[in-house]
Amino acid sequence: MTGLVLADDLLLLFVCWEATSLVSFLLVAYHGESQNARRGARLALIVTVASGLALLAGLLLLGHMSGTHRLSEILGKGDVVRSHAHYALVLGLIFLGVFTKSAQFPFHFWLPAAMAAPTPASAYLHSATMVKAGVFLLARLFSALSGTSLWFALVAGVGVATFTVGASTALFKHDVKELLAYSTVSHLGLITLLLGLGTPLGAVAAVFHVLNHATFKASLFMAAGIIDHEAGTRDMRLLNGLWFCMPYTALLATVSAAAMAGVPLLNGFLSKEMFFAELLHQEGPGALRHVLTFAAALAGTFSVAYSLRFMHGVFFARPWCEPPRRPHETPAWMKVPVTVLTSVCLLVGLFPDHTVRPILNAASAAVLMTPPPDYSLALWHGLTPALILSAGVMAGGVVLYAFREPLFRFHDEHFPPWIGGMIVERLVEGTIGLASRFIRQLHNGSLRRSLALLLAWTALLGVLAFVRSRTALLVPVPLSSLDAPTVVGAGLIVIATGVAVLSRSRPLPAILNLGVTGVVVTLAFVRFSGPDLVLTQIAVEMVFTVVLLLILFFMPQEIPSVISRARR
Repeated sequence: MTGLVLADDLLLLFVCWEATSLVSFLLVAYHGESQNARRGARLALIVTVASGLALLAGLLLLGHMSGTHRLSEILGKGDVVRSHAHYALVLGLIFLGVFTKSAQFPFHFWLPAAMAAPTPASAYLHSATMVKAGVFLLARLFSALSGTSLWFALVAGVGVATFTVGASTALFKHDVKELLAYSTVSHLGLITLLLGLGTPLGAVAAVFHVLNHATFKASLFMAAGIIDHEAGTRDMRLLNGLWFCMPYTALLATVSAAAMAGVPLLNGFLSKEMFFAELLHQEGPGALRHVLTFAAALAGTFSVAYSLRFMHGVFFARPWCEPPRRPHETPAWMKVPVTVLTSVCLLVGLFPDHTVRPILNAASAAVLMTPPPDYSLALWHGLTPALILSAGVMAGGVVLYAFREPLFRFHDEHFPPWIGGMIVERLVEGTIGLASRFIRQLHNGSLRRSLALLLAWTALLGVLAFVRSRTALLVPVPLSSLDAPTVVGAGLIVIATGVAVLSRSRPLPAILNLGVTGVVVTLAFVRFSGPDLVLTQIAVEMVFTVVLLLILFFMPQEIPSVISRARR
């Protein structure tokens, strides 16, 4: 991951990109005895590595268009890249790699399956850092690729779809880590949407939310691991009223979930208000602006609702069933990471200018390749449209959570589970089955078939070489160039070869006739004055004959005839 961030060469960046996929596969499959862990690891590897090939093609084409593979030089050639005839193709290839890596719709299904990894890996890699590699690359290439209607349509469109689908799906998940996984998908869509707007302030807000999301989401995943460790389950239908058993953990998780919902005085509120402000002030067709605003408000409403479900459903609801184990407060050292991350959420929310602004300025300048525009991180900007929209989203989320029971029943009856992972699994199984059938036909244990394929392929390569060189396969030979030794030698080779082929039930005569062909070739070398080739050919013929006789000694004395006359 460090190499991915620091790489200034496109190929080195790609190598580090693929390395994260491979190591992530091993971490997801950490519990190798678990079928879910193996399935999640296989799904993550197939999706991310397959799309990585598209990314490689896009990066190579980008380097060709700009005349260099140095990223620092490419970022200064945005006008050249955007005006190139292959700009749309480069966007499509790079976006395919980016969107799958960062679990954008419709490739988001691999990320919840990857939550089979141990809690530290889920908290650090699959929620806070590595899963953001895609949006990081979007931000890294922002100055070179953004600023066109195609960028806006693809990035903003995929971002708002992911934001909405992830948020609406998270509300209906009963597993704590699965809810948080889909909320990660949703927030990654929010960051992608901000970058898709193509504005300087949108890029600043995207970088800000990358930092904020990393802190509160890692805290929540660590809290989920504590809950699973203490209660023996992550099913929210069995986790009710944990506040009375684990008050300190409940307080930390509640503050982090409030930051995820965008509650004021926490870091998530600041970046969410910047998001709404930039969305409301974007340029473009009025209908499109209204659609994006409505979809973002709807996704924000679901975000508040699933955050409330995590807080209230796990810690404050009245218990009506017992978890597998009697929960109690965890040891102090297990709470240290959650405490640190939750404190960061609170400090950034209360003192943004003194905590996060220097980092945000540096990161935004690296994205924009210029100093960032003026922006405010104040807690109060007055009664602005962004604040009104944020308040409306909060109220809508509370109402949505209040009517969750009929909403759950409606969802279970009318919305089947997402089948993206199932489709990929079926494709993989079908590919493996097709390959197995092909190999069974190609390598069925028959030495004759293997030799026939090898010789046929060798002959085909020879014919192709003649065709490409435009040399005739058969050329006329003048009769004057023929003499008696040549005719006799050619006749002996033809006769001996024919007898060897027809002596299928008597292997010893076949070997002797093959020896005759070798002797004739040796005499040809003598005639053309090649003594070194003569000695080599004699040694080869001796070794060849001895090896074949040894083979015959160990083989059955009679070989049944299994080849038809027509085939022979």
